[in-house]
Amino acid sequence: MRYPPFNKAYLEKLDDGQRDYLLTGSGWFFAYEFLFVPAEHGYVIGPTGSGKTNKMVNLCAWLKHTEVILWISASKDNDIVPLFFMGKPVNIIIPKHAGIEITLAGKPMDNVVYSVVSDPSDVFYAIKTDHINILEVRNAFWDRGKLLDFMIEFFKLISEWSRTGIMPRFRPDMKSSGKSKVTVFIDESQWLIAGSKVTNDPHRTKATAIISENALEIRTYGWRLIIASQGFTNVPPIIRENMACTFLCSGADIKDPPKLRLQCFPNISGYIPSSRFKKSQYKFLNRNGDSVPVRGPVPVPLYPKDEKDREIADKIRITYGKIYHDKPPKESEVQEECLPELGRFSQMAIPPEKQDEIISRWSAEGVTHAD
Repeated sequence: MRYPPFNKAYLEKLDDGQRDYLLTGSGWFFAYEFLFVPAEHGYVIGPTGSGKTNKMVNLCAWLKHTEVILWISASKDNDIVPLFFMGKPVNIIIPKHAGIEITLAGKPMDNVVYSVVSDPSDVFYAIKTDHINILEVRNAFWDRGKLLDFMIEFFKLISEWSRTGIMPRFRPDMKSSGKSKVTVFIDESQWLIAGSKVTNDPHRTKATAIISENALEIRTYGWRLIIASQGFTNVPPIIRENMACTFLCSGADIKDPPKLRLQCFPNISGYIPSSRFKKSQYKFLNRNGDSVPVRGPVPVPLYPKDEKDREIADKIRITYGKIYHDKPPKESEVQEECLPELGRFSQMAIPPEKQDEIISRWSAEGVTHAD
């Protein structure tokens, strides 16, 4: 298939390694079958230790040039550290009262800002289009059910607000429709969605159903999901069927559907099975199960790419405070009791002892309004 030439302005945004790769046959295929396909979902599959998070970071490094990034963190093992080396500042979105501290050699990092939200709807106003946005919720709740309730409402609002036209319009837009282009990464998705495995957790079952039913609909409004999971059956069938593109990591073990089984366990001479992929490789398949190259995987750089950046990354520490959104401190409870009728807008009120501090979500730095 013949693809059109790349826009020179786009090529200039890329680093040397990206530009060199994009001009290969594999790069052209990846670009025009995934990167440039509006709101095309992606699914990164591989067992523990196969480098899924690094593959997700690699996709972020590509999509940051053309889309707004919202990364839902797995909140473990300093997994988000490579995102601090994307050439953009980082916006940590954290529920009110919860605690997270990011330090470099014991001092606060210069390119990191924090946005505190009271409820899921506030997340959309906290997103900064010129930042890498990281939603830190997994360690922000004491009660797992309340954590899942937060995420259920978040995904419901993506669909409802987009459908009714009240979702803030994030730049850049989709040229053909003027709609936002947003990529939502869900790292280690098994904490949020149940897949085909049996679960007795009604909240997780509900979260699975909500995300599943919205996975296809939100594409209409320019939202792309990229989900990482240990196995293909860890994600519900409706999501798998609509998760058009797949990124197979080392050791991916998929027996159904046939197009993925063939890639994991090829019976054709010269084809490389996923069990022989290196940790630094993956194989990209488009919605039809096609790949370039046909027989084997492609390399993925380690992030951060620069050796000096990796030395800096080793000195970064992410500490989650043992305080939670659903267990507010006593002093906050007293203040909220004074303004119970205001609900989620209580933070816009002027506390009795802070008359000179007016906080408005509509004038907060980085807020993007709908046109």
